[in-house]
Amino acid sequence: MLGKVIIILGHAYCGVVGVIVTYFIRFMEYVARNLIAFVEMLTGATFIMPELPKARVKVDPIYQEKDNEMVDEPATLRDSPFPIKESDLINKCKDVIKAQFGCDKQDLLADDFLFVFPVVGPLSKKDFVEIFSSFKMSSSLTGSPNYFNFSVDPMEPNRVWFFSRSVLKHTGDLIFGHQVIKPTGKTIVSPPQVLSMSFNEEGQCYKFTGGYSVDRTVGNTGGLGGLFGILQAVGSPLPFPEGQPWTPSLAWQSYAKHFPNIPKVWKS
Repeated sequence: MLGKVIIILGHAYCGVVGVIVTYFIRFMEYVARNLIAFVEMLTGATFIMPELPKARVKVDPIYQEKDNEMVDEPATLRDSPFPIKESDLINKCKDVIKAQFGCDKQDLLADDFLFVFPVVGPLSKKDFVEIFSSFKMSSSLTGSPNYFNFSVDPMEPNRVWFFSRSVLKHTGDLIFGHQVIKPTGKTIVSPPQVLSMSFNEEGQCYKFTGGYSVDRTVGNTGGLGGLFGILQAVGSPLPFPEGQPWTPSLAWQSYAKHFPNIPKVWKS
């Protein structure tokens, strides 16, 4: 009994401390955000992000017979009002990839193009081309991003989804802003990532999404996708939480680990 009481007190203490610290951090962040907003308003030091693009083509799903969970993809795609057929759209997506995501052939990108990754973006066409080209990734990394499984979204038939499982080696100078990361010779194994490109009726890409890891147990990037994962793997992680591998918050540990274990220990 005494052992149970000690364990329960331990869980209670850890949980309460985690919650208190979490609310203190939230309060301090609330104060800081309001101070920053006030100074931005006072000085005009604001930055207006582009509005996130909405789906332009939508099709109601047609389900497989007697099953309202599985979409009948061919039947749904046959209802598509989008003028570019499935195989041609996939080829257009591959053309954008081969042109360094449109940086080498900018007419493949629409004037209203936006780059939207988990943290970075939305970036306009001009900003994306300028920033992505500056990384010099093709000369700093050898190997392959290993793109596969290209498919058209049956309910958004102007959009192509695809996967990546990159295996790259850091063999040249990797440029990130003013920082030049010298070759480390390290092999970068990224987790499986999901990407997509949405196209207008002229066949130009107007939205590029990606960097979304779907299995953080794979690879050596700590579950991070995109450039953040590459920087993590070569030993130059970014100095903010979004650029580093996920770690559970104190509140999560309190509510998911410590508090739920108190009744379990008592009943055991």
